[in-house]
Amino acid sequence: MDAGSETLRETLETFYREIEATRMEGVPILNTKLEVAALGFEPWQEYALGVLVTPWFMNLVLVPLDQEKFIETAPEIGAKRLLNVPAGQVEFILFFEEGFGWSLSCSLFSPMFEFEDHAAALETAQAALEEILNEGAELEPPEQDMQDIWEGKLPEPAPVEEVEEPPEPPKDMDRRTFLRGTLREPETEEAET
Repeated sequence: MDAGSETLRETLETFYREIEATRMEGVPILNTKLEVAALGFEPWQEYALGVLVTPWFMNLVLVPLDQEKFIETAPEIGAKRLLNVPAGQVEFILFFEEGFGWSLSCSLFSPMFEFEDHAAALETAQAALEEILNEGAELEPPEQDMQDIWEGKLPEPAPVEEVEEPPEPPKDMDRRTFLRGTLREPETEEAET
Protein backbone atom coordinates (compact mmCIF):
# COMPACT_ATOMS: atom_id res chain seq x y z
CA MET A 1 0.00 0.00 0.00
CA ASP A 2 1.33 3.39 -1.02
CA ALA A 3 1.53 5.98 1.79
CA GLY A 4 0.33 8.62 -0.70
CA SER A 5 -2.72 6.48 -1.46
CA GLU A 6 -3.57 6.19 2.23
CA THR A 7 -3.26 9.96 2.62
CA LEU A 8 -5.47 10.56 -0.43
CA ARG A 9 -8.13 8.14 0.86
CA GLU A 10 -8.14 9.92 4.25
CA THR A 11 -8.33 13.33 2.56
CA LEU A 12 -11.26 12.26 0.36
CA GLU A 13 -13.12 10.71 3.28
CA THR A 14 -12.64 13.79 5.47
CA PHE A 15 -13.64 16.13 2.64
CA TYR A 16 -16.83 14.22 1.75
CA ARG A 17 -17.82 13.72 5.40
CA GLU A 18 -17.73 17.51 5.67
CA ILE A 19 -19.93 17.80 2.56
CA GLU A 20 -22.33 15.25 4.09
CA ALA A 21 -22.54 17.26 7.33
CA THR A 22 -23.01 20.62 5.57
CA ARG A 23 -24.26 20.74 1.98
CA MET A 24 -26.04 17.37 2.10
CA GLU A 25 -27.55 17.69 5.58
CA GLY A 26 -31.26 16.94 5.45
CA VAL A 27 -31.26 16.11 1.74
CA PRO A 28 -33.70 13.20 1.28
CA ILE A 29 -31.48 11.20 -1.10
CA LEU A 30 -29.09 10.18 1.71
CA ASN A 31 -29.03 6.51 2.66
CA THR A 32 -28.36 6.93 6.38
CA LYS A 33 -27.16 3.30 6.63
CA LEU A 34 -24.04 4.23 4.63
CA GLU A 35 -20.86 6.12 5.43
CA VAL A 36 -18.22 7.86 3.35
CA ALA A 37 -15.44 5.48 2.26
CA ALA A 38 -12.64 5.67 -0.31
CA LEU A 39 -11.35 2.41 -1.81
CA GLY A 40 -8.21 2.03 -3.90
CA PHE A 41 -6.72 5.31 -5.08
CA GLU A 42 -3.46 3.64 -6.00
CA PRO A 43 -1.41 5.35 -8.73
CA TRP A 44 -2.54 4.48 -12.25
CA GLN A 45 -0.98 6.36 -15.15
CA GLU A 46 -1.06 10.06 -14.14
CA TYR A 47 -3.98 9.52 -11.75
CA ALA A 48 -4.94 7.86 -8.50
CA LEU A 49 -7.84 5.54 -9.38
CA GLY A 50 -10.44 4.44 -6.86
CA VAL A 51 -14.08 4.22 -5.89
CA LEU A 52 -15.69 6.76 -3.59
CA VAL A 53 -18.73 5.63 -1.59
CA THR A 54 -20.99 8.20 0.06
CA PRO A 55 -24.56 7.98 1.39
CA TRP A 56 -25.73 9.68 -1.85
CA PHE A 57 -23.49 8.22 -4.59
CA MET A 58 -20.85 5.67 -5.56
CA ASN A 59 -18.41 6.93 -8.21
CA LEU A 60 -15.35 5.65 -9.96
CA VAL A 61 -12.91 8.53 -9.41
CA LEU A 62 -9.62 9.59 -10.96
CA VAL A 63 -7.61 12.18 -9.05
CA PRO A 64 -4.75 13.75 -11.06
CA LEU A 65 -1.48 13.05 -9.24
CA ASP A 66 -0.05 16.37 -10.44
CA GLN A 67 -2.86 18.91 -9.97
CA GLU A 68 -0.69 21.80 -11.26
CA LYS A 69 0.08 20.02 -14.54
CA PHE A 70 -3.55 18.91 -14.90
CA ILE A 71 -4.78 22.52 -14.69
CA GLU A 72 -2.79 23.34 -17.85
CA THR A 73 -4.80 20.85 -19.93
CA ALA A 74 -8.06 20.72 -17.98
CA PRO A 75 -11.17 21.54 -19.99
CA GLU A 76 -14.03 23.34 -18.29
CA ILE A 77 -15.73 21.91 -15.22
CA GLY A 78 -18.47 19.48 -16.23
CA ALA A 79 -16.72 18.54 -19.48
CA LYS A 80 -16.67 14.86 -20.37
CA ARG A 81 -13.62 12.78 -21.15
CA LEU A 82 -13.48 9.26 -22.52
CA LEU A 83 -10.53 7.49 -20.94
CA ASN A 84 -9.21 4.00 -21.45
CA VAL A 85 -8.93 2.08 -18.20
CA PRO A 86 -7.69 -1.54 -18.16
CA ALA A 87 -11.24 -2.88 -18.64
CA GLY A 88 -12.08 -0.56 -21.55
CA GLN A 89 -13.30 2.93 -22.34
CA VAL A 90 -15.11 4.86 -19.59
CA GLU A 91 -16.73 8.30 -19.70
CA PHE A 92 -15.75 10.64 -16.86
CA ILE A 93 -17.00 14.10 -15.92
CA LEU A 94 -14.51 16.72 -14.77
CA PHE A 95 -15.05 18.20 -11.31
CA PHE A 96 -13.36 20.81 -9.18
CA GLU A 97 -14.04 21.12 -5.45
CA GLU A 98 -12.64 24.12 -3.60
CA GLY A 99 -10.51 22.74 -0.79
CA PHE A 100 -9.82 19.47 -2.62
CA GLY A 101 -8.97 20.13 -6.25
CA TRP A 102 -9.59 18.43 -9.60
CA SER A 103 -11.05 14.99 -10.13
CA LEU A 104 -12.81 13.01 -12.82
CA SER A 105 -15.87 10.95 -11.86
CA CYS A 106 -17.97 8.24 -13.42
CA SER A 107 -21.23 7.50 -11.62
CA LEU A 108 -21.76 3.88 -10.63
CA PHE A 109 -24.82 4.32 -8.37
CA SER A 110 -26.93 7.29 -7.36
CA PRO A 111 -28.91 7.46 -5.18
CA MET A 112 -27.79 4.62 -2.90
CA PHE A 113 -31.06 3.24 -1.53
CA GLU A 114 -30.58 -0.21 -3.06
CA PHE A 115 -27.82 -0.92 -0.53
CA GLU A 116 -29.14 -2.54 2.64
CA ASP A 117 -26.04 -1.67 4.66
CA HIS A 118 -22.54 -0.22 4.47
CA ALA A 119 -20.91 -3.66 4.08
CA ALA A 120 -22.95 -4.31 0.90
CA ALA A 121 -21.94 -0.94 -0.55
CA LEU A 122 -18.25 -1.61 0.21
CA GLU A 123 -18.46 -5.08 -1.34
CA THR A 124 -19.99 -3.63 -4.51
CA ALA A 125 -17.40 -0.83 -4.64
CA GLN A 126 -14.54 -3.33 -4.29
CA ALA A 127 -16.03 -5.54 -7.03
CA ALA A 128 -16.42 -2.51 -9.33
CA LEU A 129 -12.80 -1.48 -8.71
CA GLU A 130 -11.54 -4.99 -9.45
CA GLU A 131 -13.63 -5.11 -12.64
CA ILE A 132 -12.32 -1.74 -13.86
CA LEU A 133 -8.74 -2.92 -13.32
CA ASN A 134 -9.39 -6.25 -15.05
CA GLU A 135 -8.03 -6.11 -18.60
CA GLY A 136 -10.20 -9.09 -19.57
CA ALA A 137 -13.45 -7.39 -18.53
CA GLU A 138 -15.82 -6.16 -21.20
CA LEU A 139 -17.43 -2.84 -20.41
CA GLU A 140 -20.35 -1.55 -22.38
CA PRO A 141 -19.27 1.36 -24.57
CA PRO A 142 -20.81 4.73 -23.72
CA GLU A 143 -24.22 5.05 -25.33
CA GLN A 144 -24.10 7.08 -28.53
CA ASP A 145 -27.62 8.41 -27.90
CA MET A 146 -26.55 9.84 -24.54
CA GLN A 147 -23.37 11.26 -26.07
CA ASP A 148 -25.47 12.98 -28.74
CA ILE A 149 -27.74 14.50 -26.07
CA TRP A 150 -24.73 15.85 -24.18
CA GLU A 151 -23.55 17.42 -27.44
CA GLY A 152 -26.92 19.12 -27.90
CA LYS A 153 -28.18 16.78 -30.61
CA LEU A 154 -31.67 15.77 -29.58
CA PRO A 155 -33.12 12.50 -30.85
CA GLU A 156 -36.02 12.51 -33.27
CA PRO A 157 -39.32 12.26 -31.43
CA ALA A 158 -41.06 8.91 -31.70
CA PRO A 159 -43.99 8.92 -34.11
CA VAL A 160 -47.32 9.44 -32.42
CA GLU A 161 -49.72 6.60 -32.92
CA GLU A 162 -53.24 7.46 -33.89
CA VAL A 163 -55.69 6.85 -31.10
CA GLU A 164 -59.02 5.32 -31.89
CA GLU A 165 -62.01 7.40 -30.96
CA PRO A 166 -63.88 5.95 -28.00
CA PRO A 167 -67.26 4.47 -28.86
CA GLU A 168 -70.30 6.64 -28.43
CA PRO A 169 -72.13 6.05 -25.14
CA PRO A 170 -75.61 4.65 -25.46
CA LYS A 171 -78.16 7.38 -25.99
CA ASP A 172 -80.60 6.02 -23.43
CA MET A 173 -78.14 5.95 -20.53
CA ASP A 174 -79.04 8.12 -17.60
CA ARG A 175 -76.82 9.07 -14.67
CA ARG A 176 -78.36 6.47 -12.35
CA THR A 177 -77.65 3.66 -14.83
CA PHE A 178 -74.09 4.90 -15.33
CA LEU A 179 -73.33 5.20 -11.59
CA ARG A 180 -74.81 1.81 -10.75
CA GLY A 181 -72.94 0.19 -13.58
CA THR A 182 -76.07 -1.59 -14.66
CA LEU A 183 -75.65 -0.90 -18.32
CA ARG A 184 -76.94 -3.84 -20.30
CA GLU A 185 -76.91 -4.67 -23.92
CA PRO A 186 -80.20 -3.78 -25.51
CA GLU A 187 -82.48 -6.78 -25.66
CA THR A 188 -83.32 -8.00 -29.09
CA GLU A 189 -86.80 -8.96 -29.89
CA GLU A 190 -87.07 -12.52 -31.03
CA ALA A 191 -89.37 -13.13 -33.87
CA GLU A 192 -92.22 -15.40 -32.97
CA THR A 193 -92.66 -18.24 -35.29
